[in-house]
Amino acid sequence: MTNNIILNEKNFFRTVLFIWILSIPFKNVFYQVSFSLLLVVFLIHLFRTKNLQVLILNLKEMKYLVLGFFLIVFSMIFSNLLNLEQIDTKLWNLVFMLILRYGVIFLVLGYFYKLNYFSKMEIIYFVLTSLILVLLTGIYQSIQNFDFILKGQGITGTLYNRNAFGFFMGLGVVLSFLLMEHKRKLALVLLFFFSFFMIFSFSRSSWVASFGSFLIFTLINYKKIKSSHIFYFCVFVLFFIFLYISFNSFQNRFEQLLDGNTSNRTTIWLHSLEFIKQKLFFGYGIDSFKNLPDPLFKKIFAPHNMVIEILVSIGFIGLLSYIFIIFIILKKIYENKSFYLYPLISYLLIVVQFDFGIFSSKELLSFLTIFVFFVYADNFRKVT
Repeated sequence: MTNNIILNEKNFFRTVLFIWILSIPFKNVFYQVSFSLLLVVFLIHLFRTKNLQVLILNLKEMKYLVLGFFLIVFSMIFSNLLNLEQIDTKLWNLVFMLILRYGVIFLVLGYFYKLNYFSKMEIIYFVLTSLILVLLTGIYQSIQNFDFILKGQGITGTLYNRNAFGFFMGLGVVLSFLLMEHKRKLALVLLFFFSFFMIFSFSRSSWVASFGSFLIFTLINYKKIKSSHIFYFCVFVLFFIFLYISFNSFQNRFEQLLDGNTSNRTTIWLHSLEFIKQKLFFGYGIDSFKNLPDPLFKKIFAPHNMVIEILVSIGFIGLLSYIFIIFIILKKIYENKSFYLYPLISYLLIVVQFDFGIFSSKELLSFLTIFVFFVYADNFRKVT
């Protein structure tokens, strides 16, 4: 009887976890409900079992990560307090939700993973399913209106813009060549589809991040390169050349990238630097970019760069907190010899230099939470 109850609990948790991961790209009601359910299940289980020791052991294992997260949250709160006259009171809710959505959810994943409620492979399949669902929306959109490709508008699927769609397709590309060693046929099929739709999202940040991730992947695995890998690479290059020759929209977008056209990002960054100098150490408070007294920022609500956004929002002290936590993550990957994670973190770090808000992008931060869980997963299981 007890075993059946535990099995049912595990199945229920896996189902909620699957729905949460599946809904991350769409940020819809399923995302909100499943996120809330994960917290409720965690609190009920903790209250019923009094299993605080598991949580304490996990916290000890990631004490430096917790310290880094605390420093970031402290920087947000302190910067907000210094700029009460400029920030919206709703932004305090943003700080609170950042702690819940990513900090606490990370604890939930570590807690239930240690209790064998799910496996890393299940998470991988859940993430791939989520990305494939986004891919299917892009396929449907392309069938309905091919002009998104021909006229250079960029495929968006059911997402809010092409950069968001491109981000998920690029993430799919990276996961596909990581999967190559274990599921080669599946990986090649996914790589073909994800690459095609990443290219025709016309999201140059995803192009650059995917290429950078591929270079890291190659450097890490250069001793394992076989003739078959070279063959696949040559086929992909030919595929890329064919698409480039066949579509003027692709040519134009690619040439913009080579010409250094940043779609006004450079202008935004230069304008931002003038404000950063004025409040270098603690910034203007989180999500304060749009409130800065510059006409340009009334039209463009985000700096499109992680470093600039951090400096504007929480200053140099906040940037040091982020650098610290990134260093801790990179160091943990090295200590655990989980080198396959380096291409993934490279992709995420490159993308945020051009797109997405480091404080408010639910899709980016949710997948980043899953990524950091993978960094620490083996440590959670070996703790006694």
